Amino acid sequence: MGRILINCDLGENETDELTAKLLSLVDAANICCGVHAGGVSKTRKTIKLASEKGVLIGAHPGLAVDGGRGDALPELDDFRDLLTYQLQRMISYADPCETWISYVKLHGSLYHAVEENDAYAEVYLERLRSVVYGFGVFSRAGGSFQAKARDVGLKVWEEAFADRGYRSDGSLVPRGETGALLDVDEAVARFEKWQRSGLMDTVDGSEIELKADTFCVHSDSPDSETLLARLKDLVSV
Repeated sequence: MGRILINCDLGENETDELTAKLLSLVDAANICCGVHAGGVSKTRKTIKLASEKGVLIGAHPGLAVDGGRGDALPELDDFRDLLTYQLQRMISYADPCETWISYVKLHGSLYHAVEENDAYAEVYLERLRSVVYGFGVFSRAGGSFQAKARDVGLKVWEEAFADRGYRSDGSLVPRGETGALLDVDEAVARFEKWQRSGLMDTVDGSEIELKADTFCVHSDSPDSETLLARLKDLVSV
């Protein structure tokens, strides 16, 4: 296993000051396309700053409703149009910065939909493969989509979550449920154990084997800056 990349969801509703601080602590930035949060100006500024800091840039498409989260999913044709529109926007925002979008990471409900629904996964794969730009993909570690993406020759980074609780099936504890969000000390202790053993603690007291190439911290998690700084120290050793 190579060096673990630390990533963060950015370009949303965090302040410009926090964006700059977090970009100094990460290897990759999943940048909102200006739809589920933030806006065009915020997206452009975040791409420019990420480029200046030499951070790997990813497009983070999401639903416009419920902050990109919730049970309601778009029709398949609408999902295809959503991807096309948001990815084309990101390319157009990146070009003036003389940088590029290296990967795509779906946001919120869409991230989980392609794991659980083959039809959504196929639409996503088709969109990823149709862009000559050469997108890779951040996909849930141990999930079904990462295998499908590899099967069609896409570059895949398997992603785990430093600040979120895990269930014993490898899925995340839904937001709002007990154990969904870890505090900094819990997150760091669990990450250190994973570094030593490859085992991820789950909310039911068990542990699962989990292979990962990158770990995410959400910018809106409490003390995200502190957690990112501590993880950066751990992966730099």
